[in-house]
Amino acid sequence: MGNLELAGFIIRSTYRKKVFLLLDDPIRPSDISKKLEIRLTHITRELRELKKKKLIECLNPAERIGRLYQLTHKGKLLKTEMRKKNLL
Repeated sequence: MGNLELAGFIIRSTYRKKVFLLLDDPIRPSDISKKLEIRLTHITRELRELKKKKLIECLNPAERIGRLYQLTHKGKLLKTEMRKKNLL
């Protein structure tokens, strides 16, 4: 999947775009939910989709509670490129 396709994937969903923008530093899904005032089930779904595309990673996948997510190198590059093109 090329960067333009990934950019389209991000901006196609309002929730996905909001979550993607918030993932600069490691953060828990519950904190994302509180900051964005979006139900945790929606946040979890968007994190799963972003992870499938290798745009984010879970830093502590063995933990059941308190998982931390952050952008991968690929995700950071995409975010930078999207900002340069005023897509975010």
